[in-house]
Amino acid sequence: MFEQLQQLAACGRPWAEQRAQMALQLAESYAAREISTSEYKELMEDLVRADRLDSEADDLDVKSALVSAVMVASSIA
Repeated sequence: MFEQLQQLAACGRPWAEQRAQMALQLAESYAAREISTSEYKELMEDLVRADRLDSEADDLDVKSALVSAVMVASSIA
């Protein structure tokens, strides 16, 4: 899932790249114990909230891959 986020961080879709990079940064912060489990899960879920993402997403496949990778990453906590 982190590999998928890294691929999305360079996919050419600015809205997906930004969210994937943020997800990777959050995962690093969580691994370093800089944020709590509840903060990590909440922040990860915020990255893929449907209302904001729907207004920016222009590629359904990339959107699905991003949501899937972020949700898997947040469930590891």
